[in-house]
Amino acid sequence: MKRILVALETGESQLWPAVHAINLAKRMGGRVTVLRMVPTEKNEEHLSNQQTRRGQLQEKVETLIEKARAQGVSVEYHIANGNYEDELVNFIKEAKVDILVLAAPHLLPRGRRHRESSISSIRHRVNCRIELVYEKPETG
Repeated sequence: MKRILVALETGESQLWPAVHAINLAKRMGGRVTVLRMVPTEKNEEHLSNQQTRRGQLQEKVETLIEKARAQGVSVEYHIANGNYEDELVNFIKEAKVDILVLAAPHLLPRGRRHRESSISSIRHRVNCRIELVYEKPETG
Protein backbone atom coordinates (compact mmCIF):
# COMPACT_ATOMS: atom_id res chain seq x y z
CA MET A 1 0.00 0.00 0.00
CA LYS A 2 1.46 3.35 -1.07
CA ARG A 3 1.87 6.04 1.56
CA ILE A 4 0.94 9.38 0.04
CA LEU A 5 1.64 12.68 1.78
CA VAL A 6 0.08 15.99 0.77
CA ALA A 7 1.42 19.15 2.39
CA LEU A 8 -0.83 22.21 2.67
CA GLU A 9 0.17 25.60 4.02
CA THR A 10 -2.25 27.89 5.80
CA GLY A 11 -2.12 30.53 3.05
CA GLU A 12 -3.22 28.09 0.36
CA SER A 13 -6.85 28.34 -0.64
CA GLN A 14 -7.07 25.56 -3.22
CA LEU A 15 -7.10 21.92 -2.27
CA TRP A 16 -5.99 20.57 -5.67
CA PRO A 17 -2.99 18.76 -4.14
CA ALA A 18 -5.21 16.99 -1.59
CA VAL A 19 -7.77 16.04 -4.26
CA HIS A 20 -4.94 14.68 -6.43
CA ALA A 21 -3.51 12.67 -3.51
CA ILE A 22 -6.92 11.16 -2.72
CA ASN A 23 -7.45 10.23 -6.38
CA LEU A 24 -4.00 8.62 -6.44
CA ALA A 25 -4.87 6.61 -3.35
CA LYS A 26 -8.10 5.40 -4.98
CA ARG A 27 -6.26 4.24 -8.10
CA MET A 28 -3.23 2.75 -6.36
CA GLY A 29 -4.81 1.41 -3.21
CA GLY A 30 -2.85 3.79 -1.02
CA ARG A 31 -3.47 5.82 2.07
CA VAL A 32 -3.22 9.58 2.35
CA THR A 33 -1.80 11.78 5.06
CA VAL A 34 -2.70 15.46 4.93
CA LEU A 35 0.00 17.50 6.64
CA ARG A 36 -0.97 21.09 7.29
CA MET A 37 2.07 23.29 7.70
CA VAL A 38 1.55 26.18 10.11
CA PRO A 39 4.39 28.71 10.07
CA THR A 40 5.39 30.30 13.34
CA GLU A 41 4.91 34.07 13.27
CA LYS A 42 5.47 36.76 15.89
CA ASN A 43 3.47 39.61 14.33
CA GLU A 44 0.07 39.77 16.09
CA GLU A 45 -1.84 41.26 13.13
CA HIS A 46 -0.38 38.61 10.85
CA LEU A 47 -1.32 35.95 13.42
CA SER A 48 -4.93 37.18 13.47
CA ASN A 49 -5.13 36.94 9.65
CA GLN A 50 -3.52 33.50 9.79
CA GLN A 51 -6.11 32.30 12.35
CA THR A 52 -8.96 33.32 10.04
CA ARG A 53 -7.37 31.54 7.07
CA ARG A 54 -6.58 28.47 9.20
CA GLY A 55 -10.23 28.17 10.15
CA GLN A 56 -11.37 28.42 6.53
CA LEU A 57 -8.78 25.89 5.36
CA GLN A 58 -9.62 23.61 8.29
CA GLU A 59 -13.27 23.44 7.24
CA LYS A 60 -12.41 22.71 3.60
CA VAL A 61 -9.89 20.02 4.54
CA GLU A 62 -12.25 18.33 7.00
CA THR A 63 -15.03 18.22 4.39
CA LEU A 64 -12.66 16.75 1.81
CA ILE A 65 -11.40 14.14 4.29
CA GLU A 66 -14.97 13.12 5.20
CA LYS A 67 -15.85 12.63 1.52
CA ALA A 68 -12.68 10.61 0.89
CA ARG A 69 -13.32 8.36 3.90
CA ALA A 70 -16.90 7.82 2.73
CA GLN A 71 -15.40 6.56 -0.55
CA GLY A 72 -13.20 4.09 1.34
CA VAL A 73 -9.91 6.03 1.22
CA SER A 74 -7.79 5.93 4.36
CA VAL A 75 -6.93 9.54 5.28
CA GLU A 76 -5.00 10.85 8.28
CA TYR A 77 -4.63 14.49 9.25
CA HIS A 78 -1.68 16.11 11.04
CA ILE A 79 -0.55 19.65 11.79
CA ALA A 80 3.12 20.66 11.94
CA ASN A 81 4.58 23.91 13.25
CA GLY A 82 7.97 25.27 12.35
CA ASN A 83 10.29 25.44 9.39
CA TYR A 84 8.44 24.24 6.28
CA GLU A 85 11.27 22.26 4.71
CA ASP A 86 12.62 20.67 7.91
CA GLU A 87 9.18 19.63 9.18
CA LEU A 88 8.25 18.18 5.81
CA VAL A 89 11.50 16.21 5.42
CA ASN A 90 11.28 14.86 8.97
CA PHE A 91 7.68 13.76 8.48
CA ILE A 92 8.51 12.05 5.16
CA LYS A 93 11.36 10.10 6.75
CA GLU A 94 9.43 9.13 9.89
CA ALA A 95 6.28 8.05 8.04
CA LYS A 96 8.24 6.37 5.23
CA VAL A 97 6.29 8.27 2.58
CA ASP A 98 6.31 6.89 -0.99
CA ILE A 99 4.79 9.89 -2.80
CA LEU A 100 4.80 13.57 -1.82
CA VAL A 101 2.14 15.75 -3.46
CA LEU A 102 2.63 19.54 -3.55
CA ALA A 103 1.05 22.52 -5.32
CA ALA A 104 3.13 23.72 -8.25
CA PRO A 105 5.17 26.73 -7.05
CA HIS A 106 3.67 29.19 -9.55
CA LEU A 107 0.22 28.61 -8.03
CA LEU A 108 1.32 29.84 -4.62
CA PRO A 109 0.84 33.37 -3.33
CA ARG A 110 3.89 35.62 -3.83
CA GLY A 111 5.08 35.28 -0.24
CA ARG A 112 5.22 31.50 -0.53
CA ARG A 113 7.12 31.24 -3.80
CA HIS A 114 10.29 30.51 -1.84
CA ARG A 115 9.02 26.97 -1.91
CA GLU A 116 10.25 26.52 -5.50
CA SER A 117 13.86 26.42 -4.28
CA SER A 118 12.71 24.45 -1.25
CA ILE A 119 11.27 21.71 -3.49
CA SER A 120 14.65 21.28 -5.11
CA SER A 121 16.30 21.02 -1.71
CA ILE A 122 13.66 18.57 -0.42
CA ARG A 123 14.20 16.40 -3.48
CA HIS A 124 17.82 15.89 -2.43
CA ARG A 125 16.97 15.11 1.19
CA VAL A 126 14.27 12.45 0.76
CA ASN A 127 13.84 9.21 -1.10
CA CYS A 128 10.29 9.50 -2.42
CA ARG A 129 8.57 10.52 -5.60
CA ILE A 130 7.40 14.15 -5.71
CA GLU A 131 4.36 15.14 -7.74
CA LEU A 132 3.60 18.78 -8.41
CA VAL A 133 -0.07 19.51 -8.97
CA TYR A 134 -1.19 22.19 -11.41
CA GLU A 135 -4.61 23.76 -11.10
CA LYS A 136 -7.14 22.21 -13.44
CA PRO A 137 -8.23 24.81 -16.01
CA GLU A 138 -11.88 25.75 -16.00
CA THR A 139 -13.75 24.59 -19.10
CA GLY A 140 -16.97 26.03 -20.19
